[in-house]
Amino acid sequence: MTDNNTKKEAPPKRPQCAFFIYKQEVYQQVKDANPGKKMTDITKIISEQYKQLAKDKIDQYEQKYKDSKAIFEKEKKAYEDVHGKIKNERKKKKDDAKVTKKPQNKKQKKQESEEDESSEDDD
Repeated sequence: MTDNNTKKEAPPKRPQCAFFIYKQEVYQQVKDANPGKKMTDITKIISEQYKQLAKDKIDQYEQKYKDSKAIFEKEKKAYEDVHGKIKNERKKKKDDAKVTKKPQNKKQKKQESEEDESSEDDD
């Protein structure tokens, strides 16, 4: 039973790319082998390892991504059939930021003040 007061379920999450699937599998092992390293340094090490993997290994991770993406697309369609199109929240935040964005430098401020003055002259 659906009620207008109940929260709608969260949309399905996008699948992780091949590199992140690999990173998730090896992260703890690399972290244990490099105690005291920051997360960014560990990620760099993993990135280098990934780049040096054999092509067939990389293809396996790419296939895992493709499989996850196919599942995501099915779940997304099912979700959209029930709840409507998934809204991109990040895009909304960007649009809001554009509206409230202030001039970055003196030249932009000067141009805006000149535009304001010219619009007052039109009256």
